[in-house]
Amino acid sequence: MPSVIRVVVAEDDPGLRELFTEQLSVAPDFEVIGEARSGREAIAVVERLDPDILTLDIDLPGIGGMEVLPVVRWCSPNTKVIVLSGHDEEATILEALELGAMGYIVKGDGANLEKAIRAVQRGEVWARRRVVARVLDQLVGLASRTFQEVEGEPAPA
Repeated sequence: MPSVIRVVVAEDDPGLRELFTEQLSVAPDFEVIGEARSGREAIAVVERLDPDILTLDIDLPGIGGMEVLPVVRWCSPNTKVIVLSGHDEEATILEALELGAMGYIVKGDGANLEKAIRAVQRGEVWARRRVVARVLDQLVGLASRTFQEVEGEPAPA
């Protein structure tokens, strides 16, 4: 893990963007290297700067955050994404994780952004416990079905 985590903040609300940037700039192990106000800007900044972490609002104007996620995975595959959103529906959180987000923070939940960034940089997933539990249940169920299907097949001759 690099000694300084390079972050891009994509948030259309200027007050929140400034708050997140200031919060991260105080920590000695973070460097905010770019900001974006729209989905197009987020893609361009990530492609140009190749940050370690992108904090991404879902409700960006133009191209929304959910559409930005697969593009970021393609143009900057080493960039890990943490969604910062006002949406707290489990289905939305699961969709973001399925599209490649490594973290999901609901704005106003009181989650520690710095801890989330460090955890995601280490390769961990950061989301509400019940959402992570549901994802794991789905994966275990999928693995179980796959194993049962393979187990039931006749042995090759």
